[in-house]
Amino acid sequence: MMHIAFTIDNRFVRPCAVTMVSVLRNNVPYEIVFHVIGLNLHQEDVAFFSELCDSYGAKVFFYEVAEEKMKAYEVTWEKQRLSKVVFFRCLLSSILPMSVSKVLYLDCDVLVLSSLYGLWETDLTGVALAGVPDSFTVNPVHCRRLHYAPSYNYFNGGVLLLNLEYWRAHEVERLCAEHYRMYSDRIVYNDQDLLNSLLHERKRLLDMKWNVQEGAYRRPKGKPAGWVPPYVETITRPAILHYSGRKPWQYHCMHPLRQLYFEYESLLSGVEKKNDGWAVRLHRFVHFLPYTLGIKSEKYIDNSSLKNSHA
Repeated sequence: MMHIAFTIDNRFVRPCAVTMVSVLRNNVPYEIVFHVIGLNLHQEDVAFFSELCDSYGAKVFFYEVAEEKMKAYEVTWEKQRLSKVVFFRCLLSSILPMSVSKVLYLDCDVLVLSSLYGLWETDLTGVALAGVPDSFTVNPVHCRRLHYAPSYNYFNGGVLLLNLEYWRAHEVERLCAEHYRMYSDRIVYNDQDLLNSLLHERKRLLDMKWNVQEGAYRRPKGKPAGWVPPYVETITRPAILHYSGRKPWQYHCMHPLRQLYFEYESLLSGVEKKNDGWAVRLHRFVHFLPYTLGIKSEKYIDNSSLKNSHA
């Protein structure tokens, strides 16, 4: 069985369901066990997830987190948008049953576009987790802020394969709380900074295809319009696509693969398609107008090679 965990509040029920569908459509459903660690989920939300998984033959379990387990943490970056659920992934070793020895954590703004078997079978011997570098080139700013050498790199927290056996044996959950208390002044990007700071020597880095973020599609300043990155194969055929910047459902999202999200959303049975109102359409038109008129340069690389890559 492949165990996959999500940590959400009731604002991210629909995006989480889209991510679930992308997993189920590209993997063997009856081998998937979802674990939803929720905050303020309603009964109808639980029923919605349960019916979705039942329709594919997958299993889903739900968990609540006691408030006292979260007293050690405080959301800093994007405090208006994010809640303490971002720190739930630091608690998975005690939340999930002891029978679950490892778990794949996924953010709810990702699409799984291929089989996860290769990722799931990653060797985790002697490490706490496996994750994908935050960018194609190391950003030493993060490493210096967290007081470790850039040679260790810095991973993104949106896709993490966690070795729960290691966490339990080495009391990593307790160490997370202690580390945050001691070095909270260094922690900017919430749990992502915390896990990098604490576990930079106890991790394994994964291929970039397992977490292709929005920044990979941006055209660097100074590059001509026809510039093609050396990692073009990775961004045209991502195994996991991560909308790490603006979300597809936001009017100002300009991601070249934005429409792919709605294709998976349309597979949610019993969910009425949500059409943008006139105000959203107007905002989107105004936002795109300077780029259409050539007043502003395109932010993203030429997406002609990206279209229909997953049709």
